[in-house]
Amino acid sequence: MDIFQAFLSHNDENPPTFSEIFHSAAALKRALGTKSYLLDHYLSLFFRLTAQIDFVALQNEVHQAIGDAQRSFKENPSPLSQFPCQESTTKINLCFLRQADSILEQVRKDFLREKTSEWNAAVDLIELRQTEQKLMEHIAKEPLEAFQRMLLRRFLPCPLAPLFSQGILVEITKRFLTRNLETDQEVFRLFLKTFFVYLNFYLTFLFE
Repeated sequence: MDIFQAFLSHNDENPPTFSEIFHSAAALKRALGTKSYLLDHYLSLFFRLTAQIDFVALQNEVHQAIGDAQRSFKENPSPLSQFPCQESTTKINLCFLRQADSILEQVRKDFLREKTSEWNAAVDLIELRQTEQKLMEHIAKEPLEAFQRMLLRRFLPCPLAPLFSQGILVEITKRFLTRNLETDQEVFRLFLKTFFVYLNFYLTFLFE
């Protein structure tokens, strides 16, 4: 596999065009008849929700989450003592590696909770869901869901939670590449050595 090309690839190479979306919307409005105003209202809420996306703020939230995790290591230094190196920055970055999974899971949960609260203040999410339910009372579920998929493929090709997670992963990866001043080795190499020693000890103990 050409891993560099994977960095540049797109999940959906052929998203629907704007013309296709509005053509489908017009067809749904015809099917709704006198209730077509429901679709207008639904689209208004959807577009207002989409307009809330702020990529600069998203990057700031990534840095805030990483900063909070780093401060927690400094305030509770006991995990740092597990590593034999002297340099505190290296110890913190090794802790990032060891706890990367739990850090990613926790910050993602916090992000989803905060975004739900923040966007509910800007766009009434209950009203959005209720309008969706009213639409399903007047048109079949399948064409509505097909239209919703079109909206998402065109207006949100990169869902925010994975995008936020990717930002966190980039910041953690930067810590993999920092160098320890004592050995001039990248931190991930030190971690691999520690992990390898631990694994050998565990396997020896297991099969004794």
